[in-house]
Amino acid sequence: MKDNVLKYTIPALLIIIGLFDNDFWHSPFTRAGIISLITLILGWLLDNYKQLWFLFQTKILYCSKDIRLSIAYLYRIKVENEYLLVKSRTRGYYQPVGGCYKSLPSSKTIFEELGVKPDRKFETEKGIAKNDLRVHIKGKNVAKFLKWFNSKKDREISPWREFCEELISEKILPNWEFRYIDYEFKKKIQSPIISLDSGGKGIFIFEIFDLLINDEQLPVLKELKDTKSDKYIWVSDSIIQSLGHNESDKEYNFEIGPQTKYAQNLKWE
Repeated sequence: MKDNVLKYTIPALLIIIGLFDNDFWHSPFTRAGIISLITLILGWLLDNYKQLWFLFQTKILYCSKDIRLSIAYLYRIKVENEYLLVKSRTRGYYQPVGGCYKSLPSSKTIFEELGVKPDRKFETEKGIAKNDLRVHIKGKNVAKFLKWFNSKKDREISPWREFCEELISEKILPNWEFRYIDYEFKKKIQSPIISLDSGGKGIFIFEIFDLLINDEQLPVLKELKDTKSDKYIWVSDSIIQSLGHNESDKEYNFEIGPQTKYAQNLKWE
């Protein structure tokens, strides 16, 4: 913030100094100040044009329209150039370990203020997914909702829960060796506002983490690679890029969810 103030202060001071010259518009101070200011503004516009378009869409174009937001985290788990994917508990495809973040009860105030409504269409094997950050919100409040999410207040911030539910509770991995895990945040991926297959508009956000495998865990994961199961698969990068299509067989060996590719490439495609 201080750096930004300083950047714009210097051109302003040059322009002010130019006011004391006999010919303001031909003063070298005025010219230097105006050129510097225009350069800074153009640079800001180039750096933030995507955000400006996003604000135009949410604040004007879709101001009063419901937009569905889905905010999740995904793990990349790599052993010997292959990646572990698990079978979705609600769909038939394979995907990275992970799932939606959850809000905490203390989020009730901000949710009421922004008119946040849960997505009642999404169900798990236990019924409606409670407190998941799959929500509907008016376009005009999307930016404020994302600001709340980025503040990390009143919401789940650790990606441990889904790792435990999908791998340890399902007995794919043993509890002892994975009683604690280390992970590294890689990137947050955000889709543009897109048209959903179910109708309406939506935004998908994925926070990507790499599992940092220690010496105790590596042998367990290597052994898992040699054990067949319909709950999980190990696949190469090329299989992920083709979402399950095997070039050598010229057919789809597996169905892989598109979010797997987003996580692999660390970008929305």
